[in-house]
Amino acid sequence: MNEYSDHELDQAAATAARRFDLDDPEARELVDLVATAFSDGGDAISDAAWDVQDRDPGIDGDDFVDDVADSLGYDLP
Repeated sequence: MNEYSDHELDQAAATAARRFDLDDPEARELVDLVATAFSDGGDAISDAAWDVQDRDPGIDGDDFVDDVADSLGYDLP
C-alpha cells in the first residue's frame, strides 16, 4: 500500500494543474482520487481514470493517471 504525504500530493496537484489547466483545488481533489486508487490497486486505477474523465470531460483520464503516477513515483502495472 502506498501512502503519500500532503507535500507529495500538493506537488502532484500543482503539476497536474499546470498540465491540464485546472485550478488548484480541483487538481488536488483529482490527485487524491487517483492516489487512493493507487493504494487500492487493481481495477481501482482504471476506475479512477474513468472518474477523472467523468468529472472533467476535457481531461483524458488515462493521461491524468499517468501524470500523477509519474509525479508520485508510482509504477503503473
